[in-house]
Amino acid sequence: MITALAAALLGVAAATRLHRWWFSRSWTLAGAALILACMSLHMMLNIQPIEEFVQSSLGAGMPGALKMLLVYGICIGTATVFTDVTSKAGQRTKLIRLHVALSLFTAAISFVFFFKTPWPANVDNRTFDNEYAFLPGYAEGLILAMAYPFLLCLMVTVVTIVQADRHTVTGRGLLLICPGAAILTAYAALRIGYLVATRYGLMEPTPTPFAISRTLALTGVLLIAAGVLTALAMNWIGARAALKQFSDLRAELLTRWPNAERESKRGSSAAEQVDDRAAELLDALSLEVDHSGMPPGEPLPQPLAVDAITEWLVTGRLPDRLGYNSFFLDPGTTDTMWACMLGNAYRIAHADKREMALEQ
Repeated sequence: MITALAAALLGVAAATRLHRWWFSRSWTLAGAALILACMSLHMMLNIQPIEEFVQSSLGAGMPGALKMLLVYGICIGTATVFTDVTSKAGQRTKLIRLHVALSLFTAAISFVFFFKTPWPANVDNRTFDNEYAFLPGYAEGLILAMAYPFLLCLMVTVVTIVQADRHTVTGRGLLLICPGAAILTAYAALRIGYLVATRYGLMEPTPTPFAISRTLALTGVLLIAAGVLTALAMNWIGARAALKQFSDLRAELLTRWPNAERESKRGSSAAEQVDDRAAELLDALSLEVDHSGMPPGEPLPQPLAVDAITEWLVTGRLPDRLGYNSFFLDPGTTDTMWACMLGNAYRIAHADKREMALEQ
């Protein structure tokens, strides 16, 4: 039940990323959609009725083959996201193509080794791992299949260790992705090491390494999925919290200047939509300033400017020294940050004004 729910949740998340990618054509969104979709399908294949259906319809070895392809899909998606985030703009497309080429090349070579040896009859994936995976042909294919995921997960682990930061939304997501990538690195290393050792007679076959690797794979995939979904959820929550801070002021100004309202692009993220709402507020505020005939004045320090602007908006009286030069943003302050400052101050001042009116 938990696996089915996780697969459904990942599928929904993948669909939302794909919908946004359709309108923005972002490498990060494409990679995230591929990661989440492949994780969802991989988990679906771990549901026993679905695995049995695939085996009876397409052959006993097909669930394992499909899982291998989905692992490569997760790797390509991961490489795409991290390349887009960490590389320079001019190198991005070349590096992503390189990752895709390496992934497809190693997948093709491993399939040549793996499927030139006939699949044993009436054998499920667990029995195959324990009794056949170390045999010639199978072992080489599985070793090659794990080579690229091992290198990629190692790279992702190193990158996330450097960039994980609990003070940012993306950084907090990386705090979950980092151990997930490290666990998947250990998973790939364990499978490669065991298969090399048993294939060339360095140790006797035993089911223990594969049993451990299955636990590592599930844990690593769940942590990476949790990291990706946590970042998405926290971005949405943060965007809604920001909008709430200035929604009252925005509504008030748009009743006076409805032409300042604009539509967000289709497929834009929650944060991008909130940025658009902040821009509406500032456009309407600019029109209000122009209409008032406010003098230029000297720019006030930002905290004083917020208080003076709020007093003007709530009372209609122009405070001393307030001019339109005080409405410009300080360096490092975004439109949304400025809208939140003004919105919070306006909400508090308006609440105080209502209290005073009730007391009278």
